[in-house]
Amino acid sequence: MRGQYETITAGAISPISMAGAVIRYTFYTVGALVLGLIGLGVLSVWKVVPKPVDAPPAFRIAASEFASKPTNGNIVTSSRIGRAEVMQYGQLHSRSNDLAVVLVMPPKGIGMGTHLVQDLNEVNLLRLKRTTLTQTHYDIDTRFGEYRATEMRVDTDGRWKQCLAFRSRFDTASVYLTGWYCDGSGSKPSSHSLACILDKLVIERDLASKEADSFLRGRMAKAAHCQAAPVTQTTDTGHRGVSPPSRWSQPSATYRRNY
Repeated sequence: MRGQYETITAGAISPISMAGAVIRYTFYTVGALVLGLIGLGVLSVWKVVPKPVDAPPAFRIAASEFASKPTNGNIVTSSRIGRAEVMQYGQLHSRSNDLAVVLVMPPKGIGMGTHLVQDLNEVNLLRLKRTTLTQTHYDIDTRFGEYRATEMRVDTDGRWKQCLAFRSRFDTASVYLTGWYCDGSGSKPSSHSLACILDKLVIERDLASKEADSFLRGRMAKAAHCQAAPVTQTTDTGHRGVSPPSRWSQPSATYRRNY
C-alpha cells in the first residue's frame, strides 16, 4: 500500500514539476528578449551620436557686434540630423552677449524636429543646460528667407540669461539654420538686431550639399534686408456664445446677422 502511494505521489508531482520548469524557462526567455531589446535600443542611440568632422565650418556671421568675440567652430554628422556646421561667438556662460548659429543640411526625406531646441541638443550645445521657452514669438525676415524666434531663458551657472532661440523657414528642404542670440545685460535681446545679424551670413567655402550651397549663395547676392515683428494672433480663440433658441427655427432666407 505504501509503495502504491509513493508511485501515485510521484506520478502526481511529475506534471507539476514539468509545469514549473516550463514557467521558469519561459521567464528566462522573456528576460533574454527584454535585455536584447534594451541592447538594441542602446546601440540605436549610439549610432546617432554625432561624429566630429575634421574641417572648419564653411560659413561665418560678419556682424561687427561679434567681431572681437572669441570664436569657436566645428562640424558634426549623424544619421538623424545629417551634417551640422556650428559657429559660436562669445560664451553662453559669460556676462556678455553671445551668438550660436548651426547650419544644418539634413538627410533627404528627414525634416526638422518638432521642438525648437531639439537640434541644439543633438549637437551638444544645450544638452546640459536648463532652458525655458516663453510664449513670446517673433517673425524675422532676411534676404535668405524667414525665421521664427522665441524668447528663451538659459540657466548659466545659477544665473538666467535672456536669449532668443531661432530656426529658419527657408523655401528649401536642403538646409536650415537654428541657434540662439543672448543679451549679456539682463535685458531681452532685440528681435530686429537678431534679424540684421542673421542677414550677415557669409558662405566662404563650398557647402557639402550642392543644393544648399546654390540656395544660400543665390540669396547672399541679394541686397541686405532685415526686419522683425512680434507674432500676432490671427484667429479668434475667444468664447462664442450659442444663438438663442428663438433663432434656431428661423428659415435661412429670413436669417439676419445682428452686429
